[in-house]
Amino acid sequence: MNHRLSRPPEIRVCVVAPLPPPNGGMSLQAARLLRCLAEEGVTAEVVATNPLPPRGLAWAARASFLRTLLRELQYIASLIRKTPRCSVLHHFSASDFYFFAHSVPALLLAFCLRKRFILNYRGGNARAFLKQWAWCAIPLLRLADRVVVPSEFLRSVFTEFGLEASLLPNIAATETFAWKERHCFHPRFLIARNLEPMYNVECALRAFRRIQVRYPDAQLGIAGDGSEKLRLAALASDWNLRGVTFHGSVAHHNLPSLYASHDIFMNSSNVDNFPGAIVEAACSGLPIVTTRAGGIPWMIQDRENGMLADLGDDAALAAAAVEIVSDPSLGRDLARRARSWAEQFSWKNVFPLLLATYGSDSALGTVRVPEHEVLT
Repeated sequence: MNHRLSRPPEIRVCVVAPLPPPNGGMSLQAARLLRCLAEEGVTAEVVATNPLPPRGLAWAARASFLRTLLRELQYIASLIRKTPRCSVLHHFSASDFYFFAHSVPALLLAFCLRKRFILNYRGGNARAFLKQWAWCAIPLLRLADRVVVPSEFLRSVFTEFGLEASLLPNIAATETFAWKERHCFHPRFLIARNLEPMYNVECALRAFRRIQVRYPDAQLGIAGDGSEKLRLAALASDWNLRGVTFHGSVAHHNLPSLYASHDIFMNSSNVDNFPGAIVEAACSGLPIVTTRAGGIPWMIQDRENGMLADLGDDAALAAAAVEIVSDPSLGRDLARRARSWAEQFSWKNVFPLLLATYGSDSALGTVRVPEHEVLT
């Protein structure tokens, strides 16, 4: 990278997060952060919340309870070993069991050792979690030096509960996901989400069934794995859908070519925060058709940089997709504006904000990003 910033040499970051595999949004963001920090010359190491079992204990991974217990013991041991030698803990946090099993130990240890603790919260069900666990979660969250979130949606949720949160956008690999100009848009659709109930991929299948009535040769690629895979594959078979390909879990370095081979990105989630796949699709030149779940309306403005539909509304998703196929000028406008919007998530724009979050405001003199360019 040629935009390296000056920074105080005492910064030593410990990233506490899950790592791939699996290729979830949080684990990919953590891996990308570690790589970008290393390229900038920032000393960083990782404490994985999902460590692999030690050699000789792989058998324990076959039993859910033993796997969870072993992982937690490994995680705590690694946390205790690495925290004393860092100056900043950057923890990728989420709700429910993850918060209590991973966030709480890291937060309490950092507090006791007087280390700067950045709680990077992500998760579309934050409101339900904070409502249920307000009595203990809120006092714990207030122990963090900074709470940062990747979307205005989550910041508004934290404000509801009297918690201050700063915006720290996700890092998009804008250089990896190359822009592809499309002069027309074939009915080739891509979904890139984990196949779990909250992402409601069945709704997208229903939309595709409607689309295929009009475009019999339409294709649908589904990149992701999860508990719903067999059920969704059975639905596609029962509905006699043609051209549906389940790619399974796709390595991140193979995603750019997958985006390039499709023309329209479709998302039908019911619960969401800030899906990185939408940013990747925008970088790649795919018009975006999505439900307005969670934080997505803070990302996508209807008919400006994408098309929005209500939750579970497969008819609206299908209608939006058909409109793009039949009106290429609309698709091109949506794609270009989406790419411009995605630029705010490039590393060169996120890095100065990250340094300020780490308490290195003096480094901002080299590169300063106007607030309206970052948040709009």
